Amino acid sequence: MSDTSAKLFSNQGITSSTRYIHTAGEFAAANLLYVQEVGTLKSLRPHKSIREGIESFLFMIIRSGEGFVRISGKEYSLKEGDCVFINCFEKYEHESSEANPWELSWVHFYGKSAKAFFDLFIKENGGSNVITPSEIDSYVKMIENLMALCNEKNLMSEIYANETLTEMLTEIISDATVDSESDSGTDVNFIRTWINENYASDSVIDEACEKLEADRAKADSDFNDAFGINLEEYLKFRRFNVAKEKLRFSIESEKQIADECGIKDYNEFIRMFVEGEGMTPEVYRSKWAQWIK
Repeated sequence: MSDTSAKLFSNQGITSSTRYIHTAGEFAAANLLYVQEVGTLKSLRPHKSIREGIESFLFMIIRSGEGFVRISGKEYSLKEGDCVFINCFEKYEHESSEANPWELSWVHFYGKSAKAFFDLFIKENGGSNVITPSEIDSYVKMIENLMALCNEKNLMSEIYANETLTEMLTEIISDATVDSESDSGTDVNFIRTWINENYASDSVIDEACEKLEADRAKADSDFNDAFGINLEEYLKFRRFNVAKEKLRFSIESEKQIADECGIKDYNEFIRMFVEGEGMTPEVYRSKWAQWIK
């Protein structure tokens, strides 16, 4: 497999950056979403970047500061907490604010399904390239994961990167699809964030509804309308995804992981993996945990 990566640290006093440039292997280029460049950047002084005609898609997170981006004649002012998704075939330019320089995390990626994801995003986001999610921490962590994977230079790291990119695109489209409040007034994004952060609690759904002073049945209906999944199922998938991550990246026992994820019945934990992954948690860990390898 052909794979090269480079780590660059500065750009002549204009920016301070850490970036990885990645050349996809044959299998990844033919079958997967794959990283082309990923990194973080702190602007030291304003400079304008202009590009077009690049076979790539760019997702950029404004972690602090301000700036702007122009995409095919449309201009967006960006601030901390904003995210922008760009089709780099089109002409685009971006520039940091002089008074409040920005700090960014970003990834350039490509793959056969990339344009379909982008087109769906634009459709669901009302034609805009910018979203302002309720929080950006999950996006930042995904970028950090992609940076680590680009340093590994093997086929499995590209498969893991494809998984992370798919998760990122799913979250991007989800954030684009739902306004901060549903038409009924239920703040479904708040409920989703509360579950994401407090999934281990036995009463997490009731807690979120109490915070909003919302009827649980009504909140469940609004959540299902917004995301296409009810509250109990969303909580189950959230716990399942956290469990998979812990099995892969921690040395905690399977029973301890189940408990930490809010799954008190270990038999239910095993059944969740058998139904969802076709294997027990132990086998899943043996296949996916890099520290075991």
